[in-house]
Amino acid sequence: MTNILVETASFLVVRFGGSYVALPADGVRGVLTLDETGHEQAVTAAGTIYQPVDLAQRLSVVADLSGLETRTVLYSTGHSHGAIRVEQVVGLTDVERKDCLPLPPQFRRDERNWFGGMMLYQDQLVLILNPSWALGELADVVPAAVGQSERRVAATPATVDGSC
Repeated sequence: MTNILVETASFLVVRFGGSYVALPADGVRGVLTLDETGHEQAVTAAGTIYQPVDLAQRLSVVADLSGLETRTVLYSTGHSHGAIRVEQVVGLTDVERKDCLPLPPQFRRDERNWFGGMMLYQDQLVLILNPSWALGELADVVPAAVGQSERRVAATPATVDGSC
């Protein structure tokens, strides 16, 4: 018997309207229902404040964020913490790195900072979201904790080997 090491990346796949997006799973800190979050702007969990992120608006996607399957994904990059409301959490998946595809040439401008690549999940094309862009870190001033100075974060796609 031969053991083969296969490098994988883990993602949480979510849906906004007809669009499927994957968030790198290592930043997911929790998934809450509407009952658990209520209509609060920010969510506090385990002593961390997660600021609301309107990802549907940032991606210009029409989404019904009041349905029974609506969830709030608590996400952290280590620098920023966001509460991302999604229409549906589709699933958690491990993807072999060879199955993460680079963005096609039609993605030319800002969207290269928005997405790090793409993949297939349950026969759906899924764009791999750049969490730093989603949480507003790219080329923005990141609010610093008390006692620290503000810092600028350079705009770089969150990619490994060009995709994931």
